[in-house]
Amino acid sequence: MADKLSIPLKFPFTSAAGVKINSLPITRLKRKDISAAQAYTKDEHVLEDFLLAKMTGLTIEDLMDLDIADNQKIVEVFREMAGGGDLAAILGRSTVAGAEDAAV
Repeated sequence: MADKLSIPLKFPFTSAAGVKINSLPITRLKRKDISAAQAYTKDEHVLEDFLLAKMTGLTIEDLMDLDIADNQKIVEVFREMAGGGDLAAILGRSTVAGAEDAAV
């Protein structure tokens, strides 16, 4: 099993709960997450925010406090995940032998 991946933040911030956030864990999204997002909203941008929050464990409120550079990286990881790509590669990490599925 591959190590859990996380997205290091270039610009750490403090969450609404007062927690300093330096990196964000990545959770692979499932079809049920898309269904939940579609039930939540029909707006494409809000739907993406919902999924980004689910993927990173952030609240929507905290997601809005991300620096634009960090947001860009999170969106890049999200799109790579949706395309079935290698998340470790997109984060600048090499995959280990036996981790051919890029599991997180």
